[in-house]
Amino acid sequence: IKILKDFFMKLHTSILLSTIVLISACSSHKDRALFNSAAEKSKAKNYSEALKDYQEIINDYSGSEKAPESIFSVAAMYHMNQIPNVPKEESLKKAVEYYQKLYQQFPKDERAPKALFMSGFILANELRNIDAARLTYQQFLDKFPKHELATPARTELDNLGKTPEEILQQQTAKK
Repeated sequence: IKILKDFFMKLHTSILLSTIVLISACSSHKDRALFNSAAEKSKAKNYSEALKDYQEIINDYSGSEKAPESIFSVAAMYHMNQIPNVPKEESLKKAVEYYQKLYQQFPKDERAPKALFMSGFILANELRNIDAARLTYQQFLDKFPKHELATPARTELDNLGKTPEEILQQQTAKK
C-alpha cells in the first residue's frame, strides 16, 4: 500500500507540474501575441486598439516579459498625444504616470532609467511642474548617477524654470 501511495503522490505531483508548465506556456504565448498585435496596430496608427492590447498585457500579464515594454509603449503613445480624444495636457500627465509606473514596478528593467528621466523631462518642459521635475531628476541622479542620461539630467536640473534666453545668457557668461 505504501508503494501505491508513493506512486500516486508522484503521479499527482507530476500532473500538477505539467499543468503549471502548460498554463505558463499558454500565457506566455498569449502575451506575445497581444504584444505583436499591439505593435502592428500602433504601426498602422490605430492607437486606440493598440492601447487596448497593451493594457490587457499590463493588467492580465503583469509578470510577463512584455509588461515593461507595453508600459513604455503606452507612455510613449501618450507622450506623443497619439490617443484620440485625450486632451494634450491630460495625455502628458498619463505619459508621466506610465513612465513612473514602469520605473516603480520594474526598477531593474533596462527601460527604467529612461522612463524616470522622461517623466522628469515632461514634468519640466511640457507640464511646467518644476517642483515635481526637480524631485524626479534628483531621484534619477540618486538611482542612476553613472547612466548616460545623468549628464542631461544634471543640465535639466541646473536649468529648471529658466527661459531659453536665460540659459543662453548663462552659457555665454561662462565663456
